[in-house]
Amino acid sequence: MTVLQARRGQRRWIMKFKFEIGQAVEYTPRGGAPGLFTVLRQMPEEFQAYDLKYIIKNQREGFERNVLECDLTATDGGEDAYAKVTPLRRYAGR
Repeated sequence: MTVLQARRGQRRWIMKFKFEIGQAVEYTPRGGAPGLFTVLRQMPEEFQAYDLKYIIKNQREGFERNVLECDLTATDGGEDAYAKVTPLRRYAGR
């Protein structure tokens, strides 16, 4: 959602965040199954950006993801509705 703001003779579009911090959202990684994630942060608006960004995290993963708002869906379902996420194994050796 965008709002037109007039300030000192300037017109500027301000985008509002669709999801709140702590809200449960559904995210489908590329090539993966949808999962339940929690919004950790709303990222600052970038100049000439078409969409807002969020930092999200799944309790079963050891890392955070930086995603666009268009890739998220609001959900009120529990984790039982989603397939179990298996952590990625990364090997340093060759």
